[in-house]
Amino acid sequence: MEVREISRELGVSEDELVKRGVKAYLETELRKIRSEMLNILVKYKVDSLKELDDKVSKGELSESDTFDDFTRLDYLESMKEKIERLLGGL
Repeated sequence: MEVREISRELGVSEDELVKRGVKAYLETELRKIRSEMLNILVKYKVDSLKELDDKVSKGELSESDTFDDFTRLDYLESMKEKIERLLGGL
């Protein structure tokens, strides 16, 4: 089914329908990212990427053991910021 047809059926403009769809998509992705971030933070009993980095720097956690999660968390934080910025512009 096309956006045009859905728009007509619901009595909502195509632009509004697309905007709402994009917003819903971004919000869903943001929830997934936050959940994955929380899982990593809980795993290492930290509250942030910085705190994880500090524990690695102090030798409390092994760099080799945390490397994959550390890089994933860094990526997720970057994506979270992008999505929040995009949502702010809607």
